[in-house]
Amino acid sequence: MAARGVTGPAQMIRGSVVTHRRRCGKPNCRCTDGQALHESTALHYSEQGRTRVLTLPAEQVAAVTGAVERYRAAQAALTAAGEAGRAELIARLAAGSGRR
Repeated sequence: MAARGVTGPAQMIRGSVVTHRRRCGKPNCRCTDGQALHESTALHYSEQGRTRVLTLPAEQVAAVTGAVERYRAAQAALTAAGEAGRAELIARLAAGSGRR
């Protein structure tokens, strides 16, 4: 897709967008007092049983966050549909067992 000029993230991304705040370790840095820590935003995701971290450029944070939210909404809708299907099956089986 990059060949057609699409540079944004996919429509849905599985993972979590996390902001890291930490000290750099330099003795004269502004972060040594613990008040003005360095921040970076990253995508955390699981791959083959291991947690992976992908640091995001500032201009990609909003797009990736939106894609993660769309994934979670789709996952919630799928879970709700699965629960409704199971409830329907249970009701159908309960109604059918009363006829015997």
